[in-house]
Amino acid sequence: MQTAVAAEVAAGFGMDSPQPPPNLSPLLHAAALLLSSQKAEGSNHQSQDLRALLEARLQTFYAEQGKENNGEFDTLEDVQLATAIEALSIIEAIDSMLRSHISVSIPIGARDWRTVRTLISLVFKWGLQPLLASINEVWAPKATNRRFVEVDSKSKDHQKLAMLITRIMTLIFPEGLNKSLSQSPVAGEVAQRHTVDVLRPALTLGWLPKQLATSALPVIDHLRPFAMRLLSSLSPAIVISALGNILSGQNDLPPYVRRTASNFLTQQLLRPGGVLGLCESVFGTEEALGEDVPLDKLEKVSRTLLSVPAKMDSSEYFHKVVPKILQLLADNTPASYRKIAAYTLSQMLGSDKTFVHREVASSVIFSTLHRPFTTPPPIIENVGIVAQENPDLLRPSVALSRLLVLIANCDPSPEVISNLLEPIVPALYSLLFHLSTHRASDPRLKESVQGLLTTWGKIVDTVGAVGVFWVIIVQGQSLHWKTDLEGNFSLSEVPEQKAKLDFLLPEDAVDGENEPDIDTNLFDFYPDPVHFVSFLKGLDRGDVVSELFIKLLEAYREQRMMGRRQDPMKTLHYLQIFMQMQVQLLGDTSSSILRQPEQLLSFVKQVLESASSQDEETRSGPEEIELGSLRIVPRDEDELSEGDSDDDDPDSEVVKPDDELLETTINLLLSVLESHEDLSVRQTPALNDIFELLEPISLNGSSILRPLAREARMVITARSASSSTMNQQPGKAEKEGSQEKYQKALKLLQDPILPVRAHGLLLLRELVTVYSKGKGSKAGNIDPALTPAILSIFLQSIQDEDSYIFLNGVQGLASMVDGFGSEVLANLVREYSDGLERNGAFMTEQELNNRVRVGEALGIVIKRCGTSLGKYRDMLIPALIRVFRLRTIPVTLRTSSLSLLADAIDTYPLAMLPYIEDLGQSMVDLLQVETQGANESAAPPPSKNEKNDEGNNEQDDSRRPPGDNDHLATNPKYPPLRRAALHLLGLLIRSTTRNLDDDNPVIPFSGNLMKRARLTLGYVASTDQDGVARAMAREIKEEMATFEAHLLGHET
Repeated sequence: MQTAVAAEVAAGFGMDSPQPPPNLSPLLHAAALLLSSQKAEGSNHQSQDLRALLEARLQTFYAEQGKENNGEFDTLEDVQLATAIEALSIIEAIDSMLRSHISVSIPIGARDWRTVRTLISLVFKWGLQPLLASINEVWAPKATNRRFVEVDSKSKDHQKLAMLITRIMTLIFPEGLNKSLSQSPVAGEVAQRHTVDVLRPALTLGWLPKQLATSALPVIDHLRPFAMRLLSSLSPAIVISALGNILSGQNDLPPYVRRTASNFLTQQLLRPGGVLGLCESVFGTEEALGEDVPLDKLEKVSRTLLSVPAKMDSSEYFHKVVPKILQLLADNTPASYRKIAAYTLSQMLGSDKTFVHREVASSVIFSTLHRPFTTPPPIIENVGIVAQENPDLLRPSVALSRLLVLIANCDPSPEVISNLLEPIVPALYSLLFHLSTHRASDPRLKESVQGLLTTWGKIVDTVGAVGVFWVIIVQGQSLHWKTDLEGNFSLSEVPEQKAKLDFLLPEDAVDGENEPDIDTNLFDFYPDPVHFVSFLKGLDRGDVVSELFIKLLEAYREQRMMGRRQDPMKTLHYLQIFMQMQVQLLGDTSSSILRQPEQLLSFVKQVLESASSQDEETRSGPEEIELGSLRIVPRDEDELSEGDSDDDDPDSEVVKPDDELLETTINLLLSVLESHEDLSVRQTPALNDIFELLEPISLNGSSILRPLAREARMVITARSASSSTMNQQPGKAEKEGSQEKYQKALKLLQDPILPVRAHGLLLLRELVTVYSKGKGSKAGNIDPALTPAILSIFLQSIQDEDSYIFLNGVQGLASMVDGFGSEVLANLVREYSDGLERNGAFMTEQELNNRVRVGEALGIVIKRCGTSLGKYRDMLIPALIRVFRLRTIPVTLRTSSLSLLADAIDTYPLAMLPYIEDLGQSMVDLLQVETQGANESAAPPPSKNEKNDEGNNEQDDSRRPPGDNDHLATNPKYPPLRRAALHLLGLLIRSTTRNLDDDNPVIPFSGNLMKRARLTLGYVASTDQDGVARAMAREIKEEMATFEAHLLGHET
């Protein structure tokens, strides 16, 4: 149909046939007749004049083309619709010519192309949009009570709309639905730049429910395949953006259109590149936002991705969409995309407690990320080939990279990080050990794996950490890693073979001079005791190593009690591990194994009780008549010591099986008593029982055990005697108070790992948030003496260059506003403004960035203050005004101060009344003095040779006048300074208008200010070199005129 119409129009324009050479002049001349800018005489910009003007254009157009006028036009809308129809005919003719001469280059100038675009816009604005709005009145919810009255009257509009959208669809797909989109630039313009305008009527007419359809307003069935083909032909980013505009646009659309658009939006997400397209539609293809992504956009995209289609199984949906989200965590994607992917995945993993599909979604995430670390060959063996067929299957290196990015960008939630890493901690530790034992391993890879394990080890609870480490010790290494020549690592069922010479002659003993290292893992135990304990020490978790140490001792004791049934290799492995723990983890460090004395003392008591019960059973057993029983006079100890060491000697000392364990246990007791000087019998009743159990050992034990037992009893006796004079400290089992939580937070803040530091800030924020809710009462349970230190920590955090720490610091300061608003604002203002008079002229970029970051935090705190801002205005406003008036500091900082003043006005205008007149006069003065005319320049312009010389970019940059990115510039002609002044002036006017509407008849402006502002804004709007400043000046001048009219009406 489109081809026939185009041919007819082309013939009307004087084109006999589409024979070369092609000429678009007749068509463009016809378009010029429709778009003629000549106005009728006496035109007064009224509807009647516009109608007359459009009718005159149509008459000229019809006369020029030899067409007959179809009749009079009753309304302006009729004239516009007729114009739109003729414009569409011209567009079809141009498109037909371009397609028919595809092999011939048809030159279209920029002006002619603007004409074509104007015709296309006119078709939608005067044609489809009014017709669609007309028939939507029938189906929109607000018009249900008038439906039977309007159906017949809307039939013609329905027919015209169906005709227009069908012609447009035919323009896009001239060769039918089985072919691709038209390669014509005209069709591309319609399909890609007007996707929303095409889809909105197509969905309305093509998906009309049968219960709403009538004979006058039928369903246009042939639009469905066109729309479906269009949705599948365009890129996901374009389609998602268009569907999002439909969902968030007009409220008069019928409900079924929104439902249909929502279903199509979900289908687009499941397309290849659909999730990426969603990010492109929201954030754009450039990494303009960086890592600072607004929270509302994060939540908007996350809600879209978390919404399961109504007719789709949740498991099937997440199996399709989760791998696409994980692809956004790649290193080559923009930071904003990685941020939204991490935020969405963290919502699936438990950050959002209201998410109903948490279990299904998290299982898919775990399966995708964990499988490369747990699945052995042959599934992983050919991963390079399989990955092309199954994108869900990741290489271990890719899965590791995804985990690193996810952990670095997700919420610092211990639950989320623990659930994400805990199942693969054994595999990650195995990989770390593999990398540590191969000298050719990539150090950055080793550092990444170490970082993941340390992050998990810092935040996981004690029970979970001990459980995972015990699995590593007990189960050993079932799978092994191997590294190829390129440094890629993969799982293997068999370990890499070592050379026999290396096994027989370790490296340290090859030269024959060095003595063998006692820490050498000769029996190839896994985990290697030295490496494993060194790793535990790096975690700095004394609670975990204490629990693990006790568990190892108990396991070792159980093995020894099994006698001949014990596994000697396992017993030796246990022994080597806790011996290494004694060597590396003793002392006063935070990772000491002696940090939980109560549990250690409980273990000591159990071992001593077990040894005592065995001695009693031995003594109570049937006596056997031996040679020793017939001796009347016992031998002296000296005589016994001089005897032979022959085991057959009945008088030789017999080493019992438990003596080695008892020796270790008593040494452990002595270490605990030495490390915890506050332990006493009164405070720890277990010491009384231990004291009694040590007595038989001190009397009847072996020569090694007796002196140890006596020493231990002496220490306990001394503690018991001095306990009455020692200062008692609270028991460790008491509830964690604010002081302990504060110390824990300080410890986390000193950690080099980013999520751990963020968790420390989170603990401090929780501390001050509870106090703020309690309004300073006992509800907070916080020591007021901690407040200055916490505030200082947050102030230092907001000056951190890392946005992750910065945001947590800002949130902490905002949480302190309710309870400590005066202290927060005073410190922020001091950090922001102090020292500028002395050092402002010599400010470095780093110092400027720090003050700007403080300013951003100050803006958020100002908004958090709300109506309580009036209490702090005299502390805040003069300091900001002082910063603004300093001409020696960078203009960026002056602009920042104006923005903060605007935030204060926007937050609570009444608090600013004493300063509004001065601020307004200052803004007018600035605009009068610093406005840069079109013929002015802030720096000498570059010469023509410099402009054309691409090899002298540095010289050109040095001569270029300051722009928006020249942060250290002090030139007051800097455009953002004028923009900020205009923004502040506009806020003053709008806030005063709102006060008038709220019956607050306070006019802070003088007549002189209004007169000066009106003249200055007019001058800026006409002459300023900066286009943004001109537009803002025009807008504010219009608002001022509205304000004056509103003021006159209010006074009358």
